[in-house]
Amino acid sequence: MALRMIESKGLHFRSYLIDKRTIDEEARTVELSFSSETREVERWFGIEILDHSPSSVRLERMRAGGPLLFLHDMRQHIGVCEDITIEKRRGKSLMRFGRGPLAEEKFQDVKDGVLVNVSVGYRVYKMVLEERGDESTPDVYRAVDWEPYEISLLPVGADISVGVGRAAGESFVIEVEDNTMDPKDQNKGGADNTRGADTNNNQPVVIDTAAIENEVRAAEQKRAADLLDMGERFAKYGARDLAKQFILEGKKPEDLQRAILERLPSEDNAGTGGDAPADTRLDLSAKELRNYSLMRAISAVVAARNGDHKALQAASFEMACSQELSDRLDREARGFFVPLDIVTRVMTATTNSDLIGTDHLGDMFIDTLRPRSVVMQLGATVMDGLDGNLELPKALTNPIFSWIGDDNDADLSDMDTGLIKMAPKVLAGGVPMSRRLLKQSSPSVEMVVHNALLKGAALGVDYGILAGTGTNNQPVGVLNMPGVNVQTLAAAGKPTWDELVGFETKVAADNALEGRLAYVTTSGVRGNLKTTPKDAGSGLFLMDGNNANGHPVSVSNQLAVNTIIFGNWEDVYVGFWGVIDVNPDTATKAGSGGLILRVFQDADVGIGHAESFCING
Repeated sequence: MALRMIESKGLHFRSYLIDKRTIDEEARTVELSFSSETREVERWFGIEILDHSPSSVRLERMRAGGPLLFLHDMRQHIGVCEDITIEKRRGKSLMRFGRGPLAEEKFQDVKDGVLVNVSVGYRVYKMVLEERGDESTPDVYRAVDWEPYEISLLPVGADISVGVGRAAGESFVIEVEDNTMDPKDQNKGGADNTRGADTNNNQPVVIDTAAIENEVRAAEQKRAADLLDMGERFAKYGARDLAKQFILEGKKPEDLQRAILERLPSEDNAGTGGDAPADTRLDLSAKELRNYSLMRAISAVVAARNGDHKALQAASFEMACSQELSDRLDREARGFFVPLDIVTRVMTATTNSDLIGTDHLGDMFIDTLRPRSVVMQLGATVMDGLDGNLELPKALTNPIFSWIGDDNDADLSDMDTGLIKMAPKVLAGGVPMSRRLLKQSSPSVEMVVHNALLKGAALGVDYGILAGTGTNNQPVGVLNMPGVNVQTLAAAGKPTWDELVGFETKVAADNALEGRLAYVTTSGVRGNLKTTPKDAGSGLFLMDGNNANGHPVSVSNQLAVNTIIFGNWEDVYVGFWGVIDVNPDTATKAGSGGLILRVFQDADVGIGHAESFCING
């Protein structure tokens, strides 16, 4: 037997036909036959047969909510795998369609017989060379270890003779085992066994370092893919950012699974109130995103309040969006609701009077809010789409482990647990708009208003995390958190090297020195760090580049002068309920003909552990 490695440039694909008799319209499901042991699929290396023995097919990925896509495009996710089995040497899956506009459209196409082709994207880990070909016939390989990654609907069946074909991400390595050689011929070398070890003579074993590197790379790619998949499935619990972080830290999918479980709402007071959270994205088309106008909605609401109800017709689309959100949230807007689709669109000004929506960030208000928030940039855990109060479990003490003798019982210790309780609080702000600004129709004004809303929300979130008092409907921020560590400074705002390290030391003493560690301070203190020598002779300063004591330093001028906070910002939780509610206030600036755009967002902040932070005293 000889082993060698071959490289694939991406996933493999095969296509099959949908049997309309398997469609269940009420359950919105269709049963698909996605794989078989056909011998008609020729790759660049020879004929590929997919073995359908139970031990040959990895089904865990698809069983954990594998995706149903359109055109093998992860951006066109239209359903999910409900069940997947191997029956009579064929792969079968039960796929359930979602209810978004694209999913509705494609499900109707399937019912109408317009979409009849299904294609599976899969990865092969190991193949066995079953039959050696000659000049006129290709070699035949059997894939004895392979894994389906996704199932897609296609208007035209994939050409299975093409081989690898589509842009399927990073390359991966397939292990090939050659079982066709006669044992007496294995020491003759040749094209197919030069990479394997020669076990029938006394020559030294040759280690194929390139193959090992490829295997390591493939394993790393699978680890990253598994983490990202899990992050997408549990995005509303902040798993997307955690997945990216765990990839960088070399952690496993099991670690992410444990982290997600810690963030799930309790049964008694679940964050979703026992029901699925309201979907506050309307999945607007690119054209609808471009046509939506905040200024038109504002003007229409103001005119209607002044008695001109026909003005609402000019903003019929914007008002229809608001009404749809009102129905989903089961509450009336103070003014009008703004869909997350609009808040999260990325805008590009090409000229002074030309602004178009270039992308819809399917996830998030959060992704557009984060660059404007100091703490969210540092890794705060964000959860959106919440409905009802939220309780996150946290450990208060660590279990005790001890060495024991053979057959002795372990001393059991109770692990105290607590709850991080979060409930919607109203984060509100005002954006002044002059009479002249209101008369502008330039799309550039849309961007000004859009950015003002996000900047205000980001400042409000930061203040709650850093300095919230816990009174007057504010969350409790780090500076007012009972039990937070304190580092005394001899000179306010001017720490010495020993004092700067002291912040880290106090957090470490509480076994909390982990996660996304950073300092947050004012611009004045940062200036002191940059100009204060570390010692008398090295020529180094307390702050080197953007770091101090090896940790990033960020600035928030919402802090009181000379304030310094150090800690694990991943231990901060930010929750968002619903969507932005915009209410034009015409009374405050009635004399000048302008208005104040009153903006409301339900949100809350929670600190996981006071021990994760240290402030100056």
